[in-house]
Amino acid sequence: MYTLLQQTRRNLKIFLKDKANIFFSLLSPLIVLGLYVLFLGRVQTDGLLSALGDAATPQAKRAIESFCDAWMLVGCLSCACITVPLCACGIMVQDKKRGITADLMASPIPKWMPSAAYFLSILAAGLVISFIVLAISFLWLAASGSWFLSVADVFGCIGALVLSVLSSTTILSLVTGFLRSEGAFTGMNVIVGTVIGFLIGAYMPISYFPKGVQYFTLFIPGSYSAGLFRNLIMGGALDNIGKVIAPEFASTLSKEFSLTLDFFGADITVGVMAAVLAATAVIFFAIEFTLSFIHIRKRKNKR
Repeated sequence: MYTLLQQTRRNLKIFLKDKANIFFSLLSPLIVLGLYVLFLGRVQTDGLLSALGDAATPQAKRAIESFCDAWMLVGCLSCACITVPLCACGIMVQDKKRGITADLMASPIPKWMPSAAYFLSILAAGLVISFIVLAISFLWLAASGSWFLSVADVFGCIGALVLSVLSSTTILSLVTGFLRSEGAFTGMNVIVGTVIGFLIGAYMPISYFPKGVQYFTLFIPGSYSAGLFRNLIMGGALDNIGKVIAPEFASTLSKEFSLTLDFFGADITVGVMAAVLAATAVIFFAIEFTLSFIHIRKRKNKR
């Protein structure tokens, strides 16, 4: 156990010491934030206010701004739960390239230990950075006067974050395990970091996409992570809109901003979203464990 913790600590320290890697792991959330501050926030707010017409009172405007702030922070947080573990997976590829992984496999330690150490370090890196993003999001909401979260919502966000990072880690560590060069990993990193914000509705609501694209996003676990955060972080702001403006308007926003997901005509609730993330983590962990076991057996047979 001590050796496992030391290997995990070593991998985590390498990731945290690389400031450029940390920056690029947060690039997608930073893009969401930048776009919102520059023009997306104003476009969203003005569009919703124009839909209200004469009912767009100063109090209604403030309620809508709080709702849009929460939507932006959900996008940042959902992206971070994916891109941070992805960048942390780079340690695996670097070690393969430098022959460190081969040295570990030849050393007198259990053969499963290097893979377990990589997994734990990726999970730890994702949790540490994502919790920082969550704390900053809470501070943003409190400082801007957009705090409508209950204690249950706060603890729900913490649980959703752990579940989201765990799900992302199991998937990304498995996929990255097939890569053998840093160029291939960089390519995957760029592609995922570029498109993930669109696919999970961080840049614009999923309801704005064509129906086929909307259904495609339902096969991406990150969409369920974003759905959980929307219900927890945006739910209070949406209830406030129902009180200040009208319940019917709040109901329309709930559908437009995908607080419930439409899976081929069936509504996916918060409980189902959490169950999908948990099932994804279990399935991909089982696949990774099985492949590692087969790989270890093959190495023993060769010897």
